[in-house]
Amino acid sequence: MSARLLLPLFLGAAVALATLPAHARTPRLSLIEQAQSCDGGHTCPYFPDVYKADYAFRKAFNVGLKKAGLKRQRWVPDGVASPLKPVEIDGKARLLSSVCEPHNCGHRYSILYDPAERSMTGVYMGSDGKGGLRTVYFGEPSIAEADLLFKN
Repeated sequence: MSARLLLPLFLGAAVALATLPAHARTPRLSLIEQAQSCDGGHTCPYFPDVYKADYAFRKAFNVGLKKAGLKRQRWVPDGVASPLKPVEIDGKARLLSSVCEPHNCGHRYSILYDPAERSMTGVYMGSDGKGGLRTVYFGEPSIAEADLLFKN
């Protein structure tokens, strides 16, 4: 084929590419990457979405619970949640979020996820069955982490 015949083809392809929206040309960020760069508002990904989509996040959560002798509640994948927001604690970048049982936020988890280490610390707060509060930490949080988790 001659250059004369190929030129219109290349120009057509260039015009088509230029008309694509910018978001279609850039690689899509994972939910964890979105959370790391968000402002903590409604545009940040929520706990259930990340739990369902990100294997490392889900594994860190489930392993942390198991090591603490806790079972994952059935409502976790569809719980009422806060967005994952970036925080710095103990000199490390983490993602902070919480998820609670629909229509009963007396049962909830608050978590800190370390994307670099793919590890999680957290706390479960719920009824102890006697009218009191049951609080169980998992993932061995530092004192500063435990304080933040409890207040979240």
